[in-house]
Amino acid sequence: MDSTHLAVFLLALVVVAPARAQEVHQVKLLHASGELFRFEPNRINARPGEVLDFVVVSGGPYVLGFEAQDLSPADRELLNNAIPERSGSLRGPVLPGPGSRFRVVLPGLSKGSYRFASVTHVAYRMGGLLVIR
Repeated sequence: MDSTHLAVFLLALVVVAPARAQEVHQVKLLHASGELFRFEPNRINARPGEVLDFVVVSGGPYVLGFEAQDLSPADRELLNNAIPERSGSLRGPVLPGPGSRFRVVLPGLSKGSYRFASVTHVAYRMGGLLVIR
């Protein structure tokens, strides 16, 4: 294949190749009987630009937050700026009950692990882990 044909072929690949869809990771907030509060799943592997969609299935109210102690100042600022309708530093809005939700488009966080929890259910150890690849 000569260079002209190669250039046309590569251009066709760029034009025809589908763009990678923005992946959405749904995280359900659940309150089972008694004192069992949990995220499902409680571990999410994601990349910057993907979406976390927190949805209350049962129980409430919930306030979700990311744990600050492991965050660099730059990652803390990125995450704070990405959380819509924050109720505090690294805290999402109040989710009063079933059907409530909020979405976070993951900013350009450093690769690594980020812990999150239900601030309103800390005593029940309702927590999860976000792993940025």
